[in-house]
Amino acid sequence: MNYLWELVKITFQTFTFMVTDLRYILIMALVFVLVHRQYTKILQYEQGFFRLKRINPLMETVTSLVYGIGGGMLATILFILLGVSVSDAGVAYLWLAALLLMFIDQRFLCFAYAGSLVSLATLLTGFPKIQIATLMALVAILHMVESFLIFVNGYHNASPMFFKHASGKVVGGFALRKFWPMPTIALVGVVMVSSGLDLQSVPMPDWWPLFQSSLEVPDNHMLLHILFPLVVALGYSDFVQTELPKVRARRSAGLLFVYSLLLLGLAYVANQYPVLTILPVLFSALGHELVIYLGRRREKEQTPVFKGDDGVMVLAVYPDSPAEKMGLEAGDVIRSINGIAVENLHELAHQMTPWMIDPILVVENQFHQSTERTIHYKGKVPPLGIVPAPHPEQAAYVRFKEGPLKTLWKKWKSRK
Repeated sequence: MNYLWELVKITFQTFTFMVTDLRYILIMALVFVLVHRQYTKILQYEQGFFRLKRINPLMETVTSLVYGIGGGMLATILFILLGVSVSDAGVAYLWLAALLLMFIDQRFLCFAYAGSLVSLATLLTGFPKIQIATLMALVAILHMVESFLIFVNGYHNASPMFFKHASGKVVGGFALRKFWPMPTIALVGVVMVSSGLDLQSVPMPDWWPLFQSSLEVPDNHMLLHILFPLVVALGYSDFVQTELPKVRARRSAGLLFVYSLLLLGLAYVANQYPVLTILPVLFSALGHELVIYLGRRREKEQTPVFKGDDGVMVLAVYPDSPAEKMGLEAGDVIRSINGIAVENLHELAHQMTPWMIDPILVVENQFHQSTERTIHYKGKVPPLGIVPAPHPEQAAYVRFKEGPLKTLWKKWKSRK
């Protein structure tokens, strides 16, 4: 087991090089700026729609980086343990395919679809020359790490949002959007002349690597796997109307973990039996579509719960507001205030006009408690500081952008 300790030391040395080398610092800074920009957009949306200044983009980005470093460590362990070499996986082609697919629909900016596309091109034309099983293993590992990050961080600071339901009514819900800068360390296979030089190397067990390299090793040469610093970014985007963000995120994380585990298993089978290579290639895209379908099916089949047709339901609270001090949270329904029943937002506003001192609220939350609770607040309201779930006749709601090619196609069809 000495090789484990040697691997830890070399990995630590590589990571130290990564955080002190100017090239990787610049790349990490660029990724940091891009992630910060995404959180700034979320803040701008919340301010524009709800006048809600709830998140700090800088702190969100720093927090995401901390989680990303943890995810990077997990990815590093899996890359090294399984012997997955990025030089065999054709990462450059993977990125190119993902960017091209994004023009069709933004949700296709995903290595699951890009990996299938690149692998199919290799199977049909022989280009690009990659090790398909290794590419599928790479896709599986990244999704496995993503499932971990979604489980522990995917639901934090979910954005309140108004959606138009299939019934035509406007309902409340949440947008779960996370972006993780992830410094990691991957393997790169290199063929070198057997010169007899004393290189810093670690003798690995006979079973390693599980995923064999496709590099040809001539006589008097040897194949070495070197540790290569790598900076990637993972993202998570989802929407929920039927349950709390934490429940939704962890359900999605579980499905994604099962998908990645199955894909990794199929990749290993394809590595052992190349005739079965088509299995992980098809499962990469179709399995990911199944994960999305199962999540969306639940949203369609279940009844939206964040709506204001039965009392005043809290969707979110403003920071440092009376509502936050009262402990109000998503799913709370205000049933009465000072003993007077509240049926809708208009009645709540009427009861608090022009102001109210030391109000007593009766609140019920269908997610956490089956009984009502009474809140005694010392102070003046309004402002109460809540984002209420929308009334079914609410006019304003969010519409989502589609990919450029899909938008052009719809415009062309409408003109026809």
